[in-house]
Amino acid sequence: MVSVVLVVFAPAASAQPTILDLGTLGGTSSIATDINDLGQIVGGSSTASGAFHAFLWQNGAMTDLGTLGGVASRADGINDLGQVVGFSYTASGAGHAVLWQNGAMTDLGTLGGPFSEARAINNLGQVAGESHTASGELHAFLWQDGAMTDLGTLGGIFETVAFGINDLGQVVGSSFTGAPSGELHAFLWQNGAMMDLGTLGGPVSEALAINDLGQVVGDSFTASGSDDAFVWQNGAMTDLGTLPGDIGSVAIGVNDLGQVVGLSNTASAFEAFFWQNGAMTDLGTLPGSSSSQARAINNLGQIVGFSRFASGENAAVLWTTATPAQATGALIDQVQGLVGTGVLSRGQGQSLTAKLNAALTRMSTNPCTAIHVLNAFINEVKGHIGAGLLTADQGQPLLDSATAIIAQLEATASCS
Repeated sequence: MVSVVLVVFAPAASAQPTILDLGTLGGTSSIATDINDLGQIVGGSSTASGAFHAFLWQNGAMTDLGTLGGVASRADGINDLGQVVGFSYTASGAGHAVLWQNGAMTDLGTLGGPFSEARAINNLGQVAGESHTASGELHAFLWQDGAMTDLGTLGGIFETVAFGINDLGQVVGSSFTGAPSGELHAFLWQNGAMMDLGTLGGPVSEALAINDLGQVVGDSFTASGSDDAFVWQNGAMTDLGTLPGDIGSVAIGVNDLGQVVGLSNTASAFEAFFWQNGAMTDLGTLPGSSSSQARAINNLGQIVGFSRFASGENAAVLWTTATPAQATGALIDQVQGLVGTGVLSRGQGQSLTAKLNAALTRMSTNPCTAIHVLNAFINEVKGHIGAGLLTADQGQPLLDSATAIIAQLEATASCS
């Protein structure tokens, strides 16, 4: 997922993340794979019948996206237009890349073979993924305007997989090279050519995401044999290290602020991390869970992934890393965006913004007063929804953000 709107606020590595269990489609397990700047989340969940289906989570509710007639589906990516991509089994048992939009599912086809999967979609509707060819090889593809294009390989004949795409149409993934040892390397594809991004000194690397600045993240083996998260930019690959005491890491998502998320490995578990400005922070797990993995981060600092329990079941989760002040600043931007598009009048926007600014100035000295003012903001937004000035889809993100800020403030304040 990549964003059209860049929201910038001051970093705060000390912010204490909050974590929210997103629930399931009636079953016992779920994973979240991507989130857009509207806070819409996609992934996959078991249903009450035991099937595994793609879902869209928004406004506190998880919706089953269905299948192409087969037994299972999963959503892997979502853009800021709410278009969702992933894969679904067909009635005949084949697994195909799919696009969900406007309540309908479209089969994107294959490169001639029986299988394909869509991994990511940008805001232009371009889709990246992989598909079997007619000869049985697995190749990365770019789908646009109804046509699927084979992106080729780095010289190898076995496998090429695309994991990410940005709004410039740059695609990243991994491909076997033409080396006799058959090394797997991260690649960047642009303007019809695939470039080898190299490694951290070992034989293997893979690129898993790219932002609109061209920063690429993934993981690579080092010369010493560890497998570490990296960020690649301007021709150089930088090792992000691990959480203290861990033995390896993988970077899975990156936003347009250069903030990176992924997982760091211990000898027996994995820990979701948030990385910025050279510092890696443990995002934690749900109570009773032993492992977690972060898969994507949007430009508001919202992170999705899953928390794993000893039973092996997963719970899709949403982490929020921004401080209350940062989140309030982003919320002011959201209100101003609604004014800028004519959804709210200037006076309505000023009234809401005044409340947020009042809360912002009191957070450090009187958080209880800030909570009171934020509740007034919530009541005003609810009033606008009730009066038809805001739709539920427009107003709910404001309510969710304000509620999350209040929860953060209440975690450190004692208010009567």
